Amino acid sequence: MSDQFQILIEPQPGAADPATRRLGLRLGDVWLTRLIRRGSDRPDRCLEAPPLPLAFWLLDNWWRIRCEPPPPQRDFPAQWRIAHHMPSVGAGYPWPNVSLWGEGDRCAVMVHADAHNFQRSLRFVADPALEYVPSSTVERAIDTFIDHVLEDAGADCDGLDQEYRDLRAERADPASSRWRRLEAMLGFDPDGAPEGVVADYENMSDRFGVESIEEAALAHQGGHSINALHDTLRAAEVSKVILRTPPTVGRIELKRDQLRPPWRLAVQAAGELRRRLRVPPGPIRNPRLSQVLGIDIDRLATQRRWPPAVPYGLRLRNASGNSTLALRSRWAHSRRFELCRSVGDIIWSGNDSLGPLSAAKSGRQKFQRAFAQEFLCPFDDLRAYIPNEDPTDDDIHAAARHFHVSERLVQTTLVNHDVIDRQTFDQMVEAA
Repeated sequence: MSDQFQILIEPQPGAADPATRRLGLRLGDVWLTRLIRRGSDRPDRCLEAPPLPLAFWLLDNWWRIRCEPPPPQRDFPAQWRIAHHMPSVGAGYPWPNVSLWGEGDRCAVMVHADAHNFQRSLRFVADPALEYVPSSTVERAIDTFIDHVLEDAGADCDGLDQEYRDLRAERADPASSRWRRLEAMLGFDPDGAPEGVVADYENMSDRFGVESIEEAALAHQGGHSINALHDTLRAAEVSKVILRTPPTVGRIELKRDQLRPPWRLAVQAAGELRRRLRVPPGPIRNPRLSQVLGIDIDRLATQRRWPPAVPYGLRLRNASGNSTLALRSRWAHSRRFELCRSVGDIIWSGNDSLGPLSAAKSGRQKFQRAFAQEFLCPFDDLRAYIPNEDPTDDDIHAAARHFHVSERLVQTTLVNHDVIDRQTFDQMVEAA
């Protein structure tokens, strides 16, 4: 993870278009705009294009770039790509195959495999990569770039100055900032979300807290998001699944650092909890897990009756300090995983009254999933069970049965620890 990100603008003397400049994106020592022009074998670190289209794109999509992670589905909706994927800048110029998005106090910079090899004029050659930087670094980089563009453009800025003033005013005002963040997390551009939906979420923030409500917005984006939250809340309120949290859970402190991925924090927390609860190495069988979680052992088994249909899981703290859970899965290994995710959420949030358990790619959800993975299937124990350096499908299947977890959990654990190569976007995002 890097703490350096810059969007640079340089003069372009003698350009056919007087508005053209040399533009460069740099992440640490890597130039994301590195390219080779047709007819040349010498790479250049900058592209040549007018900076105004890029400046307007950054301002128009600032809230979504800053606040909205990738959606759970692998095929990104067009509206997400328009807001986060730099080739959407358009204006007749090729732009690097880079995506920007936010995950709380850090932002991601993703270089995709180049999709512009068929451009007639140039080919971008930066290697595919995913890096995270502190959100403050991205904010500062965009602000510095906009300031340089305005200084360079002068009176010919096409209204960029007013749009920038409006954005800065929104960022400085707590009420406006909360509203814009919720819009972005719901997957909408500014002023694009149904007003009633955002207002309902704001009202619920007073009861459940801003962070938990934002997690709910990410858990089910779109105009029906508030209905999904109400449905899930009702399921949790009538649920018979009660998590009686061990007191030691509240004493586990996270040493958060913007440069540390959530899964590393989760591994440390899960190991600490196993030590405090004196859980021996190896798998946790249902009788022991029911004792640890203070939950009826029958709730850990496969359920004959399908649980209420809810769009995502939910942990709801009750008056006694315990939690009722709306679980999505009928199957034993997935229910065990959801229950342990709930414990992870308590650790991450300090036992917030509302804890969505979703497929969103926020830091909180990543922590939950990684915590449950490590608590149920510690990496050291997994490697003792699968000692070979190139695990086969049979190895993964056997390990899943041994630890009573899903095969995907075993695969993800091995990916996070670099035993299996990260081959898909989802794996890269989850492990970062």
